[in-house]
Amino acid sequence: MTRVAGNNGLSPRLAAGLAVGLVIAALAVGGRASPSPANPRTMRWYHRLIKPGFTPPAPVFALAWPLIQAGQAYSGYRLLRASASLERSTALAFWGINQIGIAGWSEIFFGQRAPGWATAGSAVLGASAVGLVATSLKVDKHAAIAGLPLVGWVCFATFLAEEIWRRNEASAK
Repeated sequence: MTRVAGNNGLSPRLAAGLAVGLVIAALAVGGRASPSPANPRTMRWYHRLIKPGFTPPAPVFALAWPLIQAGQAYSGYRLLRASASLERSTALAFWGINQIGIAGWSEIFFGQRAPGWATAGSAVLGASAVGLVATSLKVDKHAAIAGLPLVGWVCFATFLAEEIWRRNEASAK
């Protein structure tokens, strides 16, 4: 059932500002620990890790995350515009947990150099992403569909993080 812009939904500008702002905030927090020229020690550490052959090259990450985050922003926007209900509140709670999880994952994996904990975090984030899609279906099918790229990526990322953890367990720090 699609219910957008009902009695208690936010205005388009406020909903867009909140959704985009929170997604950008999650990216900014997560980016502080990511391997990049701004974090040369982290970049060296990450490049030294033994990674499986299915590890995507850097350009894949650069393409995937903007698409995932655009989906997250759109999903948040649609949910914020929907009529107030318990289902909407639950979907928005999952959406917020996803933003926190996205922000925190990089800090755990890269900042703390803890692939094992990041694997556990990925599993929790994956459950939250599935929760977002499932609860959003009751509020707005477009919001639910927009959450699917995160579900797919987090499933893959959990498997990748686990493989990196397993291959580097003794030397992860």
